Amino acid sequence: MLNTVRENELRLAVDQIRRKSLSDSGVCIIGEGLLKDSLKKASEYTDSRYGFFGSTAQLPADCKKLWYITDDNAFAALESVTAFCASRQIELTVIVLLSNINNDPVVQRYAEMELISTHENLRQLRDILTAAYRGGCAVKAIFCDRLFSVDSDILGLSGIASAAEDQGTITIHPADALTYSSALYLPDAITAIHTVSRFGKAGNVYNATSFFMNRYELKSKVYSLLARDGVMLSLSDGDSATTYAAISDGKLRALGFEPVCGADDAIRYTLLAYLKRYDIRPSVISDGYSGKLNLLRALLKNMLREFDRICRKHQIRYFLSGGSMLGAARHGGFIPWDDDIDVGMLREDFNRFKEIAPKELDPRYSYQSFTNKNGYHFFFDRVTANSTYFASRYSDGYEMPKGFSIDIFVYDRVPDDPKTWKRIWKRLMNKRLFMNVRWKNEPRGEGKARLVSKLLLPFLRLRDMDSYSASYDKATRKYEHTDSNTIMVPATDHIYRDMMPREWFTEVIPWRFEDVDTFMPKGYDGFLKIWYGEDYMQMLPLYKQTPYHDYYRLDLGDHIPNAEKTDFNFFGELI
Repeated sequence: MLNTVRENELRLAVDQIRRKSLSDSGVCIIGEGLLKDSLKKASEYTDSRYGFFGSTAQLPADCKKLWYITDDNAFAALESVTAFCASRQIELTVIVLLSNINNDPVVQRYAEMELISTHENLRQLRDILTAAYRGGCAVKAIFCDRLFSVDSDILGLSGIASAAEDQGTITIHPADALTYSSALYLPDAITAIHTVSRFGKAGNVYNATSFFMNRYELKSKVYSLLARDGVMLSLSDGDSATTYAAISDGKLRALGFEPVCGADDAIRYTLLAYLKRYDIRPSVISDGYSGKLNLLRALLKNMLREFDRICRKHQIRYFLSGGSMLGAARHGGFIPWDDDIDVGMLREDFNRFKEIAPKELDPRYSYQSFTNKNGYHFFFDRVTANSTYFASRYSDGYEMPKGFSIDIFVYDRVPDDPKTWKRIWKRLMNKRLFMNVRWKNEPRGEGKARLVSKLLLPFLRLRDMDSYSASYDKATRKYEHTDSNTIMVPATDHIYRDMMPREWFTEVIPWRFEDVDTFMPKGYDGFLKIWYGEDYMQMLPLYKQTPYHDYYRLDLGDHIPNAEKTDFNFFGELI
């Protein structure tokens, strides 16, 4: 787990660098330690081209940008570095690692750079940097708060975790509520340095920190993660006095810096490396959906069995699709943090299934399609469990049947020529845009897109939703009767990711999904590489292991075991 947490820290930083377009090239870096090693690893995942050196004497002649890592106790060489950069006209970013912050209840909680005055070493550093800037060195500095990571436990998280596991208790002291400190999460340190290097101004000093909290808050966050394992809180006696060991980073945030995640997630990810018996991985969401995830998955598997029964009986070809295909290949069933099942069909198989399924389905289930004229207008059909209710923040904005479902994606023929397909795809996306605005019946998007949708909405209301769905369905079947060898999934919106050889899906192979006999397309490897990358068998970093649906209301209806013994309404509504 230790290496998994380290990898998660690295990927958090890399994703932020890519998202914020912070990659740089031609940067030379001098320094040692955890931060230098992390910067080096991060550069290997991005477009950044960095060089790592031991001293200025090793720098290449064409070096134009230097990052110099030091700390607040070992900066004797800084004057010679600034002089060297001034003579070579090298842009210098000095990265200062703070080893300690003196207690100052006013200055350090609310001020930006005034903390210099309370720290003799930092005052000397400031003098050196000021003299260098006045002497013609294009220097700027970033003062990094104490690093917090799996390899730098400045918050004492490992001790809290050990006490919780060994004694089953987290002890709160009176002083904890009055002991305030800040810390810099390692991924934030990496992105903060990139931000200052790209957007910081010469002659300026920036503070970098991630979060600020008291020790009581820290222990409470750990307790909330471990309480389900029986860990208890206890209180102790003692004296208390307010202490602050924190800095402010307002100046850095004005450059556009944002933490890669919140304090809760940073603590949760790091805590994983210190726990030996308890498992709080985000991928372990057995208590998700108000504790009903296992019941939900059992329901979905029963639906998959019914789906499979009908297809086998009528010799209709189908296969697992999307995340379910990935889960089957990588995990033998559900992705640990997934909560639905997707299946796919070629158009000719789907046409047969759509005709047969409504008549053959077990009475506990129903078939959902725009052709039912009941308000359903997604771009794919569903088999839904009757008496269930599921509302995500997205779906609840639409008037339609809401229940737990298996989603059925049709793989349609499209032109083999990418340019021809691109034109058709753009028209399909326009149709989808109009449909979403009309179905939602209110403006969508932000800025210009919202204004355009607001202007179009009165005209879109001149047609009912059924006509829009019929038009979209007809457009996706334009090449149904051609001999095209290329297919795509019109229910998605990824133009080139979805163009695949039809031969990958014309033959299916038996595959076990959890304890259900089902099928995979023979070309599943090619599909998964296109959709999820060449390394699709590798687990996602921890911060991406979260449920897809942002739900806020669900009912399993009479699909809950022994539900017939209850005497309440599952939907919780007045009738």
